[in-house]
Amino acid sequence: MTPVMAEETDISTVPVDWRVMIVEDHAAIASVHKQVVDSVPYLRTEHVARNGEEAMLAVRHVQPDLIILDLSMAGGDGLTFLRRLRREGLPIDVIVVTASRGGRVVQECTHLGVVDYLVKPFSAQRLRGALTAFAMRRRALNATSELTQADVDTIQASGSARQERKLPKGLKETTLRAVVATLEANPEPMCSDRVGEQVGIARVTARRYLEYLQLLGVVEMSRQMDGPGRPRNRYRLRQDPR
Repeated sequence: MTPVMAEETDISTVPVDWRVMIVEDHAAIASVHKQVVDSVPYLRTEHVARNGEEAMLAVRHVQPDLIILDLSMAGGDGLTFLRRLRREGLPIDVIVVTASRGGRVVQECTHLGVVDYLVKPFSAQRLRGALTAFAMRRRALNATSELTQADVDTIQASGSARQERKLPKGLKETTLRAVVATLEANPEPMCSDRVGEQVGIARVTARRYLEYLQLLGVVEMSRQMDGPGRPRNRYRLRQDPR
């Protein structure tokens, strides 16, 4: 459900990034979370807090769009912080990361509106899936004010492996594979016009597939001058796929 861009220079309509706060008392784990966050297009780590109390003091200044929240921390646990966050009506998405498997805790977190619940230990791929799902939801919500049921289904999807494989509305698996194959055959960065020509689809359609692949971290985008005028977006497969 990636929005269709009318021109190559319309990238200004896409948010550069969304701010992420990590609330985790183990520095090594927080560092791993930060690496994963910063590897996802349109996301950046804005602040790392060591516990719920520290996070509460920082949240209004940082104004995060998303919080990655551990529940068990000394000096202010995550569940108390989450309750306070909701009590104050702060519109921030939350992904819980915890070793807690208790049904009551999961249920309360669900009632408190967390967008995903990851049980430690989990893979970096699982966290990346949750972050990618968040970014896709935000882009979908920013793209239109009128949502179909299919749109809502995509927006509500978590980062689980089952949901992550579901393509946004209007994208086809066969065409996606053709776009990837075209990029594999052309090591130099390509604009959406050229990708569309080689795949046999319209430029704006090619742009949707390229943006989706970029969001998943499969493709990287750069802006390059193509003669006089504004730079154009060009895409190629990541050299160090994650």
